[in-house]
Amino acid sequence: MGFIVEGEDSGDVVLEPPPNFSMVEEGIFRSSFPQPSHFAFLETLSLRSVIYLCPEPYPEENLEFIRSHNIRLFQFGIEGKTVLFCLRSLLCFYRYSLY
Repeated sequence: MGFIVEGEDSGDVVLEPPPNFSMVEEGIFRSSFPQPSHFAFLETLSLRSVIYLCPEPYPEENLEFIRSHNIRLFQFGIEGKTVLFCLRSLLCFYRYSLY
């Protein structure tokens, strides 16, 4: 599913959210791993932080996107129950635009 918005210079732009995208709370979002086709949609969220829970290195293309938008990356290569602890810790400290 995507959203089509009218672009200024190049015509219509399709804004496609990552799979399983949803808002958890005002300014807090969750999804499956985003691909480059989702970047235009993510730009509309004015994200300040990304939490990456996989142990694999964050893909270079995604790193370029977050760097160019001054988004902080928090990577936790973790399993199961540890995920909940890390998210609670971060949500207490960073209250806005976590992704």
